[in-house]
Formats: sequence, structure tokens, C-alpha cells
Amino acid sequence: MKTRTLVSILILVLAVLIMAEGYATDEKVSKKDYRFVSGTWINEEYNSHVFSARVEMHRDGSWDEYNRISETGKKSAGHYAIVDNWTDSEGNTWYKMHIWRGPIDEEHISFYELAKYSESGNSWEFMSDRLEFPTEIDESHAKYHIYYRQ
Repeated sequence: MKTRTLVSILILVLAVLIMAEGYATDEKVSKKDYRFVSGTWINEEYNSHVFSARVEMHRDGSWDEYNRISETGKKSAGHYAIVDNWTDSEGNTWYKMHIWRGPIDEEHISFYELAKYSESGNSWEFMSDRLEFPTEIDESHAKYHIYYRQ
């Protein structure tokens, strides 16, 4: 009987800790953050590049991307979750985002992204990695991207 009670108490404590972590995250990342990153983002230089020229970020945590700015057929689509944010001394807003191509599950390709939005909110720079969040944004790196709010 003591073992069963102890296990029940441990499960209850663990559940409270998990819920507390969820509430702490919810306070830091809000719907306002999803509204801030949402919109149509373009880079005309990517029209003849391997990167997508247009990315549409939606407030519901979904996104669509297109090879060319004027195309109507999607190159791909997926979902994103903002997991952390902060503002630097220059007024830029930074986000760590988990990105999925397709539905959110472990069987689909996912990425970790470090994104920087200018103080004006008109430019979005980011780097992504398959294994972990990048620690910096390096404009000379092959995985560097920049888009401008349309």
C-alpha cells in the first residue's frame, strides 16, 4: 500500500511540475508573438535561387512557401511553434522556433530556427539546423536567409 501511495504522489508532483512549466512558457510566448511574425515575407533575389522567394507565416502556427514571389502553387507547407523570445539592446526581436514540414509529428522533417526580426518588424533573418537551435546568425553561412515584409 505504501508503494502505491508513493507512486501516486510522485505522479501528482510530476504532473504539477509539467503543468507549471507549460504555464511559464505560455506567459513568455503569447498570441502577440504569432501575430508579430505572421504575414507575407519575400526576397526577390531568391526568385532564381534554391531558397523559397515567398514565405507566408500564419497566426495559427502554420506556414506556406513558394518558389517564386508570384507563384500560386505551394512549394511546401508546415507548422511552427515559438519556444522562446527576447529583445536585444538594439530593439530587435529574437525567436527560437521549432519548424515542421507537414503535420506536427516525429515522422516529418523538423528544424530548429534562430530568427531575428528588425526593430521595425520589416526584415526577418534566420538560420536553421536539423539537430539544435543555432547560437548565432551568420550572414556568410549557407543556411542564412533574409526576407522582407511585403
